[in-house]
Parts: sequence; C-alpha cells; structure tokens
Amino acid sequence: MSDKKSTFDATSSMLGYIYQVRYGLYLGLKKLTEVEDPDEFYISIETLDDIAFEKNNDPFELLQTKFHSKQGNLNDKSPDLWKTIRVWVDSIRGGVTKLGDTCFTLVTTETASDNSIALSLCGTENKRDTSHALERLRAVATSKGNVTNIKGYEAFETLQPLQQEQLVESIYIIGQSDDLIKIRSMIELQLRAATQKEHLDAFVTRLEGIWFKRIIEVMSDTEQHSICLGELQAIIDDLRPQFLQTNLPIDFSGADPDSIDVKGDQRNFVNQLRLIDAPSTVIRLAIINYYRAYEQRIKWSSDGLLKPGELKQYDKKLMEEWLHHKSLLEFGFDLSESENKIKYAQKLYKKCQVEGVIPIRPDFKEPYVARGTYHELADKLTIGWHPEFSVLIEDIEAEGAA
Repeated sequence: MSDKKSTFDATSSMLGYIYQVRYGLYLGLKKLTEVEDPDEFYISIETLDDIAFEKNNDPFELLQTKFHSKQGNLNDKSPDLWKTIRVWVDSIRGGVTKLGDTCFTLVTTETASDNSIALSLCGTENKRDTSHALERLRAVATSKGNVTNIKGYEAFETLQPLQQEQLVESIYIIGQSDDLIKIRSMIELQLRAATQKEHLDAFVTRLEGIWFKRIIEVMSDTEQHSICLGELQAIIDDLRPQFLQTNLPIDFSGADPDSIDVKGDQRNFVNQLRLIDAPSTVIRLAIINYYRAYEQRIKWSSDGLLKPGELKQYDKKLMEEWLHHKSLLEFGFDLSESENKIKYAQKLYKKCQVEGVIPIRPDFKEPYVARGTYHELADKLTIGWHPEFSVLIEDIEAEGAA
C-alpha cells in the first residue's frame, strides 16, 4: 500500500480542529476553577479567535492554537507566529479587542527556538523578555525576509510604537504544547473529583461528545456565538449523578436506527408483534426501543460501568415481571378461543411496556432500556405475547425457509 497522501487529504486540518476544540474544553474546565460566577463568562471557538473568553461581551483572553503532527521549531520567521500576530492586530484595529484589557496567547505543539521571539514571550516569568521580543519583531517586520509573512509584517507595522509595545506585553506563547492524548489526560485531571476513578474515562468521553456537539451547534448558529461557562458546569452537574452506584449514563435516549423497515423486518420480536395484530406505529416504536436498549447495553458493558452479571440479573427480573403479568391475566381470559388469545396477548404486551418498566438501577429513569430489553428477550423467544408464540414463530420460520 502506498504511503502517499491525496492532495486533498484533510487529516491535518481535522486533527487541528479536534486539538482546538479539545484544548478549548480543557481551558473551559480550568477557567471554572478560577472564576467566581461561571454564568458571567463565555467561551467561543472560531469566532473572535481560535478560542476566546469573554465577560459582559468583552473579550479578555484570545488564544490561537497551532497543531502540527510532526516536530518543528517556532522561529522568528515562522508563518504560525506572523499569521497569529496579523489576526490579533486585525482584532485590535477593528475594535474587537482592547490593548491592555486582553491577553493574547499562542499555543503550539512546536518548540520555541533558542534566543527567539517565541522563547522571549513564553509564559514563565523568569524567561520572559518582552523588550527583546519587541526589538526582534520590529527588525524582522522591517526586513521583510519571508514573503509568506508579508501581511503579518505589514499588520504589525500599522500599529503605533506604543501599541506595538502594549501588544507584546500582552502576548504569551506556549511552546511544546501537549498533544491530543495528553490534553485528554489533562481534562481527566480537571474532572477527577466528578466521578470514581474507574469511571473517569467513560465520564470524559461523554462530556467530550456533548462539548463537540455544542461547539458544532454554536458554529452553525448565526445568532449564538459562544457557550456560557455556566452551561459547561451544568453539563458536568447533569452527568455526575449518572455515574453514581444507583444510576447509569443515558446515551441513546433520542437515538434512532439508520433504517426502519416495518414491513420487511423479519426478526422474531417483530413477528411476535404481528402475531397479536400490532399496528405499524407500535412495531416501529418497538424497533426503535430494541435498537436503543441493545446499543445502550453494549455501551455500558464496553465502558466497564456494569457490575458482574448485572445484565443477566436484569433480564431475569424482567422475565419474572413478564411471568407475573402473564399469570394474573390468565384469570380473566378463556384462552381456548382464538379471539381471546389476541386480546390477552395485547394486554400482556401493554402491561409489560407500561407497568413492567423496571429500571436497571433505582435512579435510572429512562424507559427505553426496559422496553427494548423485553424485545430482546422476545427476539430470543425467552418470552412472548401470544400464548402459542413459540409454535407460531416456528411456523413463520418454516414458511420463510420453504
């Protein structure tokens, strides 16, 4: 197989985007520990800058993130440096940000070269030398040494000398930034008090999923441009109780299968519903609940959130619930008549789908797992609705094989 990549390969830009959004989540979590009232602070992605923090509609921190899959050095003529300066100057000249009120940060996976502008502007106080950085920036901008950076040079030179000095005083460069995997670990450290250690990975996975979805929604919205840190705190607060011993995470509440074929679906649980004259709306909902419960059970298992044998115990509990309703209903029906068999089966199904919705854990309130699990058991022919479901399903299978 060739190692060559297509001219249109978007891997680097995609990794850069993931890096940016993940780093934004990390910074948002970090900021939650620093501010008094999260409801007053907002974070945006790809609006004012790659990442920006605002208070009362005024940006106070802008961050540019530069992800590189290969090791490299950030020197005085690096395009990453001058493109970033150009973006910041544009925001200053456009009145979006104010010098003296805004912190400008460049976060890059590259290493600051020795005696470079970047090294002079690193965040460590004892290494910062803003006078040296200002001198070098002016010299490089005047020399016009790299054609790629012309617009960056010109942007910097449009600032008055005092403005240049104020900008440089506000710039911080973070070189050798952690990669995607390490940032994930940094996020976990910020959240280690949110849940048990063994569940932390699953907790962060769900938080990231919600975060990425919200970022996409905000970027697609023409009116909403940022996410309140209070919302991020609320997301964490909503997730936390789902990881208690008495509860489990809700992952598939609104999920639907890729396709639903009510007429053509020949699975046992669907045929069981046809045996009792279930309308297409009931069959459709059964297919959805089956899918949600099946996927949810796999997700819980793969994330290590279940106790040993918990699913088997839950299946047994629902089987006993089915048997309980079945035995009580037999009091009121003469099952020697075909018409009564259908009515009995329909009532049994309703009982299990409404009264028989027993949660897998006390605080798990979503009904789709119980309802879908009944269908999983019906698919295995462990339970059924029609009094003669086993024989009738065998007949259907025999007809299909003929």
